[in-house]
This record gives sequence, structure tokens and C-alpha cells, in this order.
Amino acid sequence: MNAGLEVSLARGGTDDPSAWVWGAAIFALYLLIGYGLEYRSKRRRGATRPAKAAAEGLFSERDGIDPGQRFASRMVMLCGALATGLAGFFTRHAHPAVQIPTVGVLALLGIFAWAYFDYRSEPRDGEES
Repeated sequence: MNAGLEVSLARGGTDDPSAWVWGAAIFALYLLIGYGLEYRSKRRRGATRPAKAAAEGLFSERDGIDPGQRFASRMVMLCGALATGLAGFFTRHAHPAVQIPTVGVLALLGIFAWAYFDYRSEPRDGEES
């Protein structure tokens, strides 16, 4: 057996492309939801071009937001992603008719929890940050 293959197998590596597809889908979903939340925030605050402002603000620090609040928001997001990932891991040998709905429902619950937390903790007009 090839030494490189042995190391890869010992670490649990796989040549299965579905693992990469799942990872890419999770990353794309994170970016899409993050962009949607940023767009809603920019539109609510009256930006003239909210789509462009959201794209620019996607990876930048938000002005006027408490770092503790931003950290809590990211922890809500990461806990939802962790729960989704664990569901995918524990159902990896199940039939796709079980795995896909399970992972999908947990992903949606995590996304809604993250969006709701950001909505409830966002400063409103007239409030000081």
C-alpha cells in the first residue's frame, strides 16, 4: 500500500467527492445567509445601494455594534452549524431519505435562530449603540 494513502486513511480522509460538496454547500449557505442579514440591515438603515453596501460589509467589522454582541451572534451561528454537522456525521450511514431532511431541518433551525438573534439584538432607530 502507498505510504501517502495509509496516512490519508489513518486520518479518516476519503476520496469521496460528496464530502467536498457538503463542505462547499455549508460554506455557500453561510455566505448567503450572512449576505442576506447584512442586506436587510443596510436596507433598514437607509443605504442608497444596500446590495453593494452588504457585499462590502460582509467581511468587515460592523460599526457601532458591541464586540460581545457580535461574538454572541457568531456563537449562535457556530452552534447551529455544529448541530447541523453533527447531524450529518451521525446520519452518514443512513439512507439519504433520512440524512438530507435531518440535516436540512437542523440547518434551517440554526439559520432562523441566527437571524432571529441578529434581528432582536440589532440597534433600532433612536437607540444609542
